[in-house]
Amino acid sequence: MQSTMFALVDCNNFYVSCERVFNPKLHNRPVVVLSNNDGCAVSRSNEAKQLGVAMGEPLFKIRDLARQHNIAILSSNFALYGDLSARVMNVIMESFPEVEVYSIDEAFIDLTTMQDNFDIYKTCEELVRKIERYTGIPVSVGIARSKTLAKVANHIAKRKNIPGRVFFLASDQITDTVLKEFNVRDVWGIGRKLEKRLQAMGVKTADNLINLPEPIVKSSFNIVVQRTIAELKGESCIALQDSAANKQQIMISRSFGYRITTIEPIHEALATYASMACVKLRKQNSVAGGLYIFLHTGLHGVAATVYVNSLYIKLDAPSFDTRLIVQTAKDGLQKLFRPGYRYKKVGIILCDLSSSSTMQTDLFGHDNLEHTQELMNLVDNINKKLGKFTVQFAAAGLKKDWRMHAAYRSNNFTANSLQLPEVKC
Repeated sequence: MQSTMFALVDCNNFYVSCERVFNPKLHNRPVVVLSNNDGCAVSRSNEAKQLGVAMGEPLFKIRDLARQHNIAILSSNFALYGDLSARVMNVIMESFPEVEVYSIDEAFIDLTTMQDNFDIYKTCEELVRKIERYTGIPVSVGIARSKTLAKVANHIAKRKNIPGRVFFLASDQITDTVLKEFNVRDVWGIGRKLEKRLQAMGVKTADNLINLPEPIVKSSFNIVVQRTIAELKGESCIALQDSAANKQQIMISRSFGYRITTIEPIHEALATYASMACVKLRKQNSVAGGLYIFLHTGLHGVAATVYVNSLYIKLDAPSFDTRLIVQTAKDGLQKLFRPGYRYKKVGIILCDLSSSSTMQTDLFGHDNLEHTQELMNLVDNINKKLGKFTVQFAAAGLKKDWRMHAAYRSNNFTANSLQLPEVKC
């Protein structure tokens, strides 16, 4: 029986790498990309890591270090990252038939049916070169008999400066050697709480984990941990997932750039998020049967200053119409809003999703459906071509002063024609 074989492709320091594609001055310089609202470090270049910048480090704690070592500080630019991620994934899917897009910067490849006819190591080396040539994004690849072992191999490829940035657990001997030195906390699926339990049992490495007596494993751990152990032994228990499956809910929420006390800017923010959610809804050819909206202040502090509330609204008929969903959300906000509070966040969740091909209108809505579809398609196509929010509904506002802080954000080079790089010669 043919053994399974998987590869994990992982973009190196992805957000930083995206920023470097269009700004060569950032190469070989320490770079930190911040979270929403310029809060803390969520991506660091290798140079920044060597200077001691930790993941999740708040901006105010690294300002002095940034000045001292000329660290480039950048706000997150998710529109740019999402677009470059799509380009990386397209290159992978054009090169291999069975791919699972696992996250914005990771993809699993099932190599099982290819290993008899191709040199999978050289094929993956060529993929690394092809992705960097086509997108500018450096990636590393780990190859092994299971997805969990592929994660281990990728970890080695990224951190050990492996030539070609591809590491292959090609034999049991290589795998055993790696697992004896591989920290159990770095194993895919082992969280902090579980790590503490394992440490208390004397389990410090992946090798210690797979050599636990079977009765102890079955009595002490759930099926997820048992599956992880089996995967580390080379038994494939986690199949490739259908990465194209539609979402069952679509949520958009953001923190405000400052605490808000009046309803008007919250109306604008909610209308903006509802519009964004509807774009995602139509992209997967779905309609929403209802929506949740939620509003809250900061969650910590004196009880009298904390307010948290949400509301579910069922639509008369499932819809993808931004106009209807924005108006419904705004009407719901009137019921949630209470004066006298300093609000931090608002959001919307589109739920009860179903396929637009099987949607049923209400008794009087059928005649307007075709017009609605044409209008929404027109708006989506213009925004896709000329940049997000080129055409938007008035309820979303123009200035958007309530938006999160992003004082160091780069241009959206790939999706806004007005922000294209300038070449001077």
